[in-house]
Formats: sequence, structure tokens, C-alpha cells
Amino acid sequence: MAAQNAPAAPPRPSPVGQTSDKEAEQKSVRQRRSIIATLLRSTKKKAKRSIRPERYSKRKMDEARRMATKDLSCVKPAQRRTTSAISAPMMAPTSAMRSINIADEGSVSVDEKHALAEHLRSIAPFNKRWQVTETINEGTYGVVFAVKDVETGVRGVIKVAKSVGDDAGNQTAEWEAFILEKIYNQNPNASIVRLLDKGVLADQNGEAMQFMVLEKAEIAILDYLNEFTGIERKLKVTQASLQLLKGIHDMHREGLLHRDLKPDNMGILSREQPFVVLFDLGMTRMYTDELGQIRVPRTTCPFRGTPEWASGWAQKGREQSRFDDLIGWLYVCCELYDSSPTTVQPLPWTYRRSNKILALLKTNHCPAFILLNRAPRQFYAINTYLMSVNRNTTPNYRFIADKLKQAIDELEIALRKEKGTAASMSKPDVKSTIHPKSSRRKGAKKFDTHTSKAKDGEKSSQEENDFKESVASQIVFDN
Repeated sequence: MAAQNAPAAPPRPSPVGQTSDKEAEQKSVRQRRSIIATLLRSTKKKAKRSIRPERYSKRKMDEARRMATKDLSCVKPAQRRTTSAISAPMMAPTSAMRSINIADEGSVSVDEKHALAEHLRSIAPFNKRWQVTETINEGTYGVVFAVKDVETGVRGVIKVAKSVGDDAGNQTAEWEAFILEKIYNQNPNASIVRLLDKGVLADQNGEAMQFMVLEKAEIAILDYLNEFTGIERKLKVTQASLQLLKGIHDMHREGLLHRDLKPDNMGILSREQPFVVLFDLGMTRMYTDELGQIRVPRTTCPFRGTPEWASGWAQKGREQSRFDDLIGWLYVCCELYDSSPTTVQPLPWTYRRSNKILALLKTNHCPAFILLNRAPRQFYAINTYLMSVNRNTTPNYRFIADKLKQAIDELEIALRKEKGTAASMSKPDVKSTIHPKSSRRKGAKKFDTHTSKAKDGEKSSQEENDFKESVASQIVFDN
């Protein structure tokens, strides 16, 4: 008890100077932290001030390039598919959806546009070869004419880009010419329009303008398909879808993404050569680097394409991949299977205005029967594959092609049963069949970078035999 009531021992005194040293050290640490925090705040403010103008100027340039691509389109404005007002990107932050005020169609007077077109007609034939036959498009960033070779009679499309403001027109034309030349040099049989000629012209003010002459797809793909009805039309659409898949694969082989697949950017070369080809590659992007390796995806990027046919991933403002091109191809095929004569898209999101509904319809949660109610049954497997596959893998083009081949075989059998005659059991006329191999385009020109001349193509007997082969057996896809 005495021990419990004893007073507590006094605390041991600290060594002399120990308290003052700790306080000084803590004060020094607080000062250093304060200095670092001040430096970080000032650095962030400086970075924010410097990044904002760069982002704004980049977005402004991206918008100008998009408008230049539209002005240099090979399709007349009156013949373009009606597009509905779907916001893009549809699920991006509001700050990313602000419009950029740049030079629009009203910034260049109509008289000035016509003056440029009249000047170009007055100096035709261009390069002593290309005579203007029709005006296709006149815009802020350039003029597009239908032309004809005075020497050989080959028809083409000439795009003349003019220098406006940030020179987006010339940059777009140079990029598209580079892409077309690259594809043709690596794969002359690609289902892409060929580059026939290129050079520089002078406008009425003496300023330089880039021009290029492309192969002309004389028939719009919908105009061609609407010539058929019933099962025969469905068969033609499936054959066209197979060749469109080949064109996409041809671009992916060269490390390129189209990013703007839609019915306006594809057509039939001619009635004598009914090959489906892709054109208007102004929004193309290389997804591989100089070593052929896939580039690191960007964290944020501007939307490229047309909202109606773009994938849900692209409309979120994310980096596009090969699967986004294939999903766009699927949406185009669904539209081609619709035989209605109207120009309004028969896609399930055409009249929807809610972002939540749009987000649902362009994901793997979308009921497949809503999207594929007119397509052959094989498209259900294709849709499931594209919506559930790992985006970091290489697309299985062979799987998609095999499904299309199955659909073609079933439709051919159904067409024979419908005709019910012995004559219908024979092979269809090769002139009215869409074939996926574009190596037999007669009259097309090879672009020579040294002489800038076009050379006539020849058609061998082996090609003549191949021309009569089955549709799907002519395509080889590398996985």
C-alpha cells in the first residue's frame, strides 16, 4: 500500500539542446514542403495556360481538316445520304463537345467559288490530259470535277485543293494522295480507287493548288443494288459486303484505318467492271509506326467519321482500331440490306435523341434482332464476334469471310429455287455479278511518279479464267 501511494517519479530531463534541434528540423521540413507546394502550383498554372491554346488550335485544325475532307468528297451534295443530328462524341464531356468557330461555307463568297471553278475550266485540260466534263463539288477548301482523259478516254475525278487559312485543304489532298500511292505500290489489286495523276496548278490569283486525279466509281453502290429485288438483291448485297471487307482488309494490311466508312465512300467502278471500291480517304490514320508495330493509343483524341455509321467506342472520343472499321462495315451492311427507296438511314438509332439510348444501341447490350432484322442469319455470329472480341488482338477476317460465304451459298440456292428453271441453275452472267477481286480493272492507269503518265492495263487469260470463279474463293485473308 505504501508503494501504491508513493509519489510518481519526476520525468527525466532531456539532454541540453535536443528540444531545440527537433523544432528546428520540423521547421525546416515545413519550409521545404511549402516551397515545393508553391512551385507545383505555379508549374500547374503555367502548364495549364500553355496547354489550353495548343488544345484549342489542334481542335481547330482537326475541324478544318474534317471540313476539307467533306469539300473534297467525290459525291455530289445532293446525292449524299441524309444524316440525322446525332452528337459526336455522344458520351464525351460537355467541354469536349463545344463547337470551334473556323472558316465555314459562308466565309468564301459564292462568286469567288464560281470564279475558281471557271478559272480551272478555262485552263483545262489539266496536265494536257484531263478535260472537265462535270462539276461535282465546290467548297471552301477546293473544287472537285469529273474529268476524262483526252488520250485514252478513261474517266476520273480530279480534286483541286486551295490554300485557305491554315492550309487544311492542301494538307488533306497531300495526305490522301500519299495514302493512295502507298496502297497501290504495295498492293495493285486492292479494292481502293487508284491514283492516276497528281501535280500543282495555279489559281486565278497565282497561288499554288495541289491536285490529284483518281479512278472514278461511276455508279453509287445503292443505285446499283436498287436495280435488283427480292432474294437477288440480298445476294448482291452479300457479295458487295464481301468485297467491302476485302477493301478494309487491304487498308489494314498497310497499317491504315479508314475511320469514315459509309455508303457515300464506296461505289461500283463501272457496269463493265462491277467491282466495289473505296474512296475519299481523307480521314485515314496509320495505326502502325515505322517498324510496323501498333502505335500506343492516345488517351484523348478528336472524333473522326460520321456519327450514323461510327462505332460506339469511336463516339466516346477514344482511339479507334481495326475493329471500329469492321463495326462501321457491319452498320453499312445493315443499311444496304434495306431496300426502301428513301434516303433516311434504316438504322435503329436514326431517330433517337437520348444519349443513354444511343449508348445502349451501339454496345453489346443492343438486341441483335433490332439491328439485323433484314440481314442473313450469319450476321448474328459476326455481330457477336465484333461486339465481344478483345480489341487488342488481330481481327479474324477469315471467320467473317467464311460466314459471308455461307450466306452467299444459301442465297444462291434460294434464288435457283425461286426461278425454278433449268437455265437458272447455270452460273450468273459475269457482267452483272459483283466480284471481290479488283485486279481485272481494265483501262485503269498505273501512276508513274517519274513520268506522271498512265499506262494501260492488260487482262491475261489466267485472269479471264479467274474472273468466272466463285465470289468467296477469290479472297485470301491473313490472320
